Amino acid sequence: MKNNFGSGMNGDADRAGARETLDALSNDRLALAERVKTPPWYYPLLGVATAFIIGSPGVEPPSRSVLVAFGVIALVALTVASQKKTGVTINRTAGPRSLGIAVTLGVAVAFLLGVALTLESTGHEAWIALTAAVAFLAVWLLGRLYDRAYYLELRSGR
Repeated sequence: MKNNFGSGMNGDADRAGARETLDALSNDRLALAERVKTPPWYYPLLGVATAFIIGSPGVEPPSRSVLVAFGVIALVALTVASQKKTGVTINRTAGPRSLGIAVTLGVAVAFLLGVALTLESTGHEAWIALTAAVAFLAVWLLGRLYDRAYYLELRSGR
């Protein structure tokens, strides 16, 4: 059986069509990467919301619930606002580097919450503010790093 793929007029037309399709996919990938860029206000505000939650063990019980509630409401509001601004809902990482950064950030926040709860239970509430500040910085800086990795992975198709 003879294969005529790549020979004659149809082969050239097939190659040109495939090239056009690949170029269109590449352009779509680049456009999507540009579109999902997180707004500059997102990570600092996400850091504040996280700091509210992490810092909540450092305040008296009635105020503790208020801080947690504001933190959670802010997390939801930021997610909705970002989705409305970009028009895209992201439900997974783009590749291994962004996944690694997301896991690192999640572990860091969980660890810092554990530290804050430990400080509260041992009577060292004054140090919880420092833990909340570290959480703020971690979310802001690792969030920006995640965003950059996500953008690069999406652009490259990985």
